[in-house]
Amino acid sequence: MSLGVETHKVIIDTDGITDEQKRAAKFRSAYQDMMIQLTASGFAHVLCCHEAAHLFYFMRAGTKNYKAFPARLRYDHVMDDYFGSLGSVRILDIPKAATASEFEELLLRVAKAHAAGGVVSRKLMSSTVGPWNDPTGGDQDDKERLVELCNQLNASLGGSRDADALWKAAQSEVAQELSDHPDVLDAIEQLASKLRPELGL
Repeated sequence: MSLGVETHKVIIDTDGITDEQKRAAKFRSAYQDMMIQLTASGFAHVLCCHEAAHLFYFMRAGTKNYKAFPARLRYDHVMDDYFGSLGSVRILDIPKAATASEFEELLLRVAKAHAAGGVVSRKLMSSTVGPWNDPTGGDQDDKERLVELCNQLNASLGGSRDADALWKAAQSEVAQELSDHPDVLDAIEQLASKLRPELGL
């Protein structure tokens, strides 16, 4: 008898870690900690929606290609310890702008794509309870990527693009759109369902 509950086999990529290293207590502890987080009630859905939100807004900006990665554990020889990353999506192409005005519009769209993951995560986490809840929405790295992009653009094209102001504007626009158009969150959740097996969740 089916109760309508989906079960997923969680994948943690451990390529590059030897069998001997996998027998180490540090590895077993790191693996168990990551598995506990990935299988905590509601966590996989929020993580998939976070990544789907990035992809949804990048696709709006013109992206057509991406690659999804499951959670990963790696060994650091210098630290003699294990470190990991949760499932993620890498954007493989960003369209080019033909004119200066198109470029600034595209930059805002790309900023929204970077900010969307955290905005969606916080919106979903506000209605759930879990020890894994992160008040930042897990978007520290996303902001760093936008700051790096703005720094590169300022260095190569001139100008003084303010990454902090752009980040805040992008967050605000995404939050407003989610509030005004519930179908956008529905579309992101549908995309998250498609991404889930690709993310190993």
